Amino acid sequence: MTDSGWLVRPLVHRGDFNEILHSQERSTGVCPSNAMVEFQDFINYSALSDLPMKGGDFTWSRSGAKTVCSRLDRFLVSADWEEVFPDMFQKRLPRPMSDHFPICLETTRLERGRTPIKFENMWLEFEGFSDIIKEWWGEAQVDGFASYIVAIKLKFVKEKLKKWNRDVYGDIKTQKYNLLGIINSLDVKEESSGLTSVEIQQRRDAKEDWAKIILMEDISWRQKSRALWLKAGDRNTKSFHKIANMRRKFNFLSLW
Repeated sequence: MTDSGWLVRPLVHRGDFNEILHSQERSTGVCPSNAMVEFQDFINYSALSDLPMKGGDFTWSRSGAKTVCSRLDRFLVSADWEEVFPDMFQKRLPRPMSDHFPICLETTRLERGRTPIKFENMWLEFEGFSDIIKEWWGEAQVDGFASYIVAIKLKFVKEKLKKWNRDVYGDIKTQKYNLLGIINSLDVKEESSGLTSVEIQQRRDAKEDWAKIILMEDISWRQKSRALWLKAGDRNTKSFHKIANMRRKFNFLSLW
């Protein structure tokens, strides 16, 4: 819901806008005009994206002494629409009669109920996380107008983040038990034969890492439970589990 009380929904606008966005969208080339700049400002202000188009560069042509081709027809979609249909693109179809090519929206796959990646607040506790995001943001080199660049860069960072979470960050539960195993084995050794200075430092480091993992686990459960009114550092993991599990039950749809 917005401040005005209206429900925000994914939006898509389509049609013949009778204007191009960039000079390369006309075969003869053209200098930027006031109408072109106003069209770009409208798209940026409305936070819309012009999806990639396949099948051709132009959607209209006029034959004569010199053929002129332009891209006048397009689909403009909101960020919410792209979140629901992340693999969608525009496709130019054959034209049997009109001077305009028909265009349609297509997707490489259609998955209903797909859950987008959710940002985990516990990632912010990872040392150097912000620097990693900045590095990924700089890696994506995209040309186009502002909203399109932002949308593509966000999609690039999202894929990088998914891989990083799987391969580098890992499962915090597994990390927690591994650290507990190291601490316990060193405690057992200390009771039987004592520990070297290196092993003492190893246990100290393992305990510090374990404390960080516990903090991240609490942050994760707090986010899942949506109990955001709790102060950072308050610990009631059992309560977080109960609220999160209750939400999961209400969100579950039986197939039988």
